[in-house]
Amino acid sequence: MSKEVVDTISKACAYGDFDKLKQFFSEDPASINQPDESGYYPLQWAALNNRTVEVNYLLSVGASMNAADGTGQTALHWAAVRGSLPVIEALMRAHADHEMRDNRGYTITHVAAQYGQTAVLYHLALKWNVDVDTHDADGRTPLHWAAYKGFPDTIRLLLTLDARYTLADKEGCTPLHWAAIKGNGEACTVLLQGGSVNVLTYKDVTGLTPAQLALEKGHRYLGLHLAEYKRKQDGDGLFGRNGRLSWLTNTQLAPALWVYAVLLSTTFMYKVMGSTQSEPTGQLLSVFSWSVVISVALGLFFLYKTTTADPGFIPTGADTNSKDKDIESETSRMLSSQHKVLDSPALWAGNWGQLCVSCRIVRPLRAKHCQVTDRCIEVYDHYCPWVGNAIGKGNRHFFLVFVWLELYGMIISAIVGLVQIQAHLHTNRINMSTMAWLVGFEVVDVFVLIATAALAIAQASQVARNVTTNELANWHRYKYLHGPDGSFVNPFSHSCWENCTESFTPAQQKMAPVYLSHSNKLHAGSAGNV
Repeated sequence: MSKEVVDTISKACAYGDFDKLKQFFSEDPASINQPDESGYYPLQWAALNNRTVEVNYLLSVGASMNAADGTGQTALHWAAVRGSLPVIEALMRAHADHEMRDNRGYTITHVAAQYGQTAVLYHLALKWNVDVDTHDADGRTPLHWAAYKGFPDTIRLLLTLDARYTLADKEGCTPLHWAAIKGNGEACTVLLQGGSVNVLTYKDVTGLTPAQLALEKGHRYLGLHLAEYKRKQDGDGLFGRNGRLSWLTNTQLAPALWVYAVLLSTTFMYKVMGSTQSEPTGQLLSVFSWSVVISVALGLFFLYKTTTADPGFIPTGADTNSKDKDIESETSRMLSSQHKVLDSPALWAGNWGQLCVSCRIVRPLRAKHCQVTDRCIEVYDHYCPWVGNAIGKGNRHFFLVFVWLELYGMIISAIVGLVQIQAHLHTNRINMSTMAWLVGFEVVDVFVLIATAALAIAQASQVARNVTTNELANWHRYKYLHGPDGSFVNPFSHSCWENCTESFTPAQQKMAPVYLSHSNKLHAGSAGNV
């Protein structure tokens, strides 16, 4: 390929040929403020291609930072297209006008949203306090454009910065309408999580809701999903949010587990322990039988604790940053309270997935937003419908004790049941009714025992290694669990004793940081491979 001939000052800026740039300027100083044949300025070309050296030089020799082309766009607009942060910073330091609009009313924030440049919006909002919720000539904000283009990370940031998701443009469309029109399912999901549920009933100028627009544009699955989402939020029906039996939905399968445990233990006491009245079962068998009853009773107590305990809810809008609270950065002191929450090393590193649009926080590592409880939970393990609660940092130890107590009870009761069956078979006359109860109990007990044993062993193993079910299932999505070679590395794992102590003393443990540097991961993970 032949090398491009740099024969104009615009080409010198575009290709980063600093020597040519100085040569053209020395020959014609006025050229730095003259547009090329297409009507674009040298500073625009340098900004578009992230030529920081050339931009600084042009600014130093008097280039007009606010010079606009035929469409009304300036160098700031062009820098936002490719997310040229160093150039944007240089222009802002030179007092470029970030409020300048092009012929369609776009500011730099609109352009950044149109191209999914989340880092640009974050930098402008936090460092320069730029308004990221301004509307263009058609009444559309950056959030409208991010939804239309389908950039979920940009949507997360704008929602957390309190962008107005209910604002309708001149066509009556909110950001959710535009996401539905384009069939951007993930964008719709993020918007709904961020509070756009009430927008599901909004109609545009044609009288259509987001669900109807999605169906009209051929996005059938998305349209049906939005309609179903609205129905669930309305809470209609007996088990809906406003139904008489809504408490059953909140407790999930916990009542069924209580009924099962009580029925099975009652059957054990009256049909298994007392099935051979004519012959003594022996003192040892009696002791073990009563230990089953005690373990089940204790297990139910810990089940109650698991269901009612705080699993580790993170306060909404909480400052989860791991910075020294006594030493605030100069940037932090200039920010609003919501901006301070976002002044996080995780976001400066570009980890936008840690933004929770529902709780309006930067999630610490190991935390996850639970869709059932609708809250972010520290050291999230999983949601268990059988206990009617999420399992996390605050109640994981209760859950583990409950599972192992019930496992002990099922193992011993199964052994006692087998002894009783054998004793019954050696009697002179077999009572078929009693035998049916014994065999039936044994079948049900062993069936549940297998599943409980698998759960108990898995949970105990994870606690010993200080890892969660969520982390094991989704480790490929979490960068902090990746080693240098891409393998699984757990930076939070220590010795078995330390891991168990950490799990069983949640109140004494600090919240996980929001960000781990590469060196910290290597140091912490040197003994944390799983």
